[in-house]
Amino acid sequence: MKWQCSTKAFRDVWIKNLTSDCNLQITDGTIPGLILRYSTNTHKISFYLAYRSKVTKKRRVMLVGKYEDFKLSEIKERAHDLRKMIFLGQDPMEEQAKEIKQKLQEQEEQKPVDEVFAEYHEKYSKVYKKPSTQRSDINEYNYYIKKRFGARPIRSIEEKDIADAYTDWAKATSFSTANKIMSLFSSMWEWAVTYKYVPRGSNPCQYIKKGSNEKFKPTVLDIDGYQRLFKSLDKGMRETRMHKRFFRALKLLALTGCRCSEITELELDEVDLEKKMIRLNDSKTGARNVKLSDAAVTELSKAVAEAQKMKSTRFVFPGVLDKNKPISNVTKPFDWALKDAGLPHMRIHDLRHSFITMGATMGENMNALKDAAGHTKITTTEMYTHVGDACTFNAVNHIADAIYK
Repeated sequence: MKWQCSTKAFRDVWIKNLTSDCNLQITDGTIPGLILRYSTNTHKISFYLAYRSKVTKKRRVMLVGKYEDFKLSEIKERAHDLRKMIFLGQDPMEEQAKEIKQKLQEQEEQKPVDEVFAEYHEKYSKVYKKPSTQRSDINEYNYYIKKRFGARPIRSIEEKDIADAYTDWAKATSFSTANKIMSLFSSMWEWAVTYKYVPRGSNPCQYIKKGSNEKFKPTVLDIDGYQRLFKSLDKGMRETRMHKRFFRALKLLALTGCRCSEITELELDEVDLEKKMIRLNDSKTGARNVKLSDAAVTELSKAVAEAQKMKSTRFVFPGVLDKNKPISNVTKPFDWALKDAGLPHMRIHDLRHSFITMGATMGENMNALKDAAGHTKITTTEMYTHVGDACTFNAVNHIADAIYK
């Protein structure tokens, strides 16, 4: 880029009407180093100060301001101030860089939790976590952390704030839920250390004492309980106003021992009826295959046929109001079926406990049950087995008969 250079005392009278067919560089005749530059591309006028740093001995050219932003008198005043700094041995450009760095640091220190989580989700969760875990993180953040800390700068959060939040979360939900929220918050905080949003070793979550729920004993169905439940689920499809796909999903849960979301969120491309198999792309333990019984294949075939008639849905059990989403809540029809069958209250997850326990009671191989449940360790499968009183009485009688004659 070529410049036409000249020297002339700066005056508003000619500067405000300045125009040219070439780029101009005009040096002020009164303030040493003050330069006006006119660009033919933008037709804008900018002022610079050229000087040599006493510290580094380097020649610098620093922007003082633009004519559209400052009056000429203000430009000259800024230039005089910069000349004073140079005379005193300071480097204006280095001082400016320090100010910018300090402002950026202050902005980082004031970074709200909402922004930190958004970056954490984008740069960490999407890379290292499964889709189902990502969805769980978003829900936990929105329901709990965001409401409490979302707008607050992350550096302003202290241990007492976390302790109070944990207590409130545990009271409102359970210790297990509060612990999951704390785990997410702690993971986000440790990630934030990498980007210097918080100092290393400042994570307050690690100092909070965690609680634990009382050991929960699930309600487990026996053969009679299963028969009564299936009878009521069939009745629910015929006689209630609730959609039959809710009851069919519950039957499939009972016949497979799957986790609730593995059935309610099941997609059509995960079903292989010919091989009697469900190929789950994403489960708690990762991708896995679920082997199906003939009874389960029968129920699943009916659900697949109904879903395929809807054409545009990808789910085996599409939502009643929005077929682009899966059914979201099967608790109400499940509670109805339990009441109709005269069974005690139980969680939907207890169907999984019941399935594994039934297999153990019938003497099925534990490794086969482990594979059916999709557990990574057989010890987890063993934790899911809950032997009933009748089996215990049979066992102690068999032992006594053997040792006492």
